Amino acid sequence: MIGKVLKENDYKFEYGKETVYVNVFGGFKYKKNANKYIVYSYDNNKLFYGNLFIRNDEIIVMTDKEDPSLIVKEFVSNILNNKKSDEFEIISLDKVKSIQIIDEASCDFDVDISKLKDLTIPKLESVVQVEGKPKKRKFSIVGVGIFLVFAIITLFFFVNPQFITGENKEYSCVKNYIHDKLPADVSEKVDLEFTSKGKIIDINIISDYQFNDSDYYTEFRDKNYFYQYFSDGDTYKFEDEDQIFRLFSKIDTEVDYFMPSDLDELIKYYEDNGYSCTLVEESE
Repeated sequence: MIGKVLKENDYKFEYGKETVYVNVFGGFKYKKNANKYIVYSYDNNKLFYGNLFIRNDEIIVMTDKEDPSLIVKEFVSNILNNKKSDEFEIISLDKVKSIQIIDEASCDFDVDISKLKDLTIPKLESVVQVEGKPKKRKFSIVGVGIFLVFAIITLFFFVNPQFITGENKEYSCVKNYIHDKLPADVSEKVDLEFTSKGKIIDINIISDYQFNDSDYYTEFRDKNYFYQYFSDGDTYKFEDEDQIFRLFSKIDTEVDYFMPSDLDELIKYYEDNGYSCTLVEESE
């Protein structure tokens, strides 16, 4: 089967929001335009779709200016009618663990979502218990006590790994500037995470482009000029009300990493480049 139930990883965390799982009925590449698409539902009452991108073990869903609804409709129809087409290349979801939805579109055609789920998403196997004569087991009070102590100690260090490895340190570096080509003010926030020994392990960047020209903002969005500022693996979000283009980036600290790895040297690197860096204190 080509579908899978995936946990939604919301890029904009909201306190108190429950974990959401998405029924993904399939991802595919349409060979005529080489674009990748995904079809899914939250509650099996409405069908959604979007452009599919895969980053590590996560699916990123976005939309663009083109309308692929007819392509999606044909793909869904082929599944329901057990019809194969060389125009569609199925994308394996075996290694995918989560889904992040930036933008999406809803399907306006009628479809039997329950049937679509049955045909694409594997069902959980039921466990049949065979009743038999219960065996008598002898328990040692000392053994049980030792096991409980060991379990409690193991759980404590699992929940509090900092007692073994030490606590990681987090820094936030911020830089505000006027873009040299775009009619926009840029606010760039770099989140740095170091090990307890001061070695970099994670770098995440959020860049807000605040446009002061509404006509250029519309043209920048609709004509896909923003792809000039994209790197492989980046995601984005437009906030039309405030004319903001928000770019989410991540720097791989292991492959082709070119900046300092030590805490003091990396902080100095950013400060020398105009950033203001502060230690993020852990909230109690």
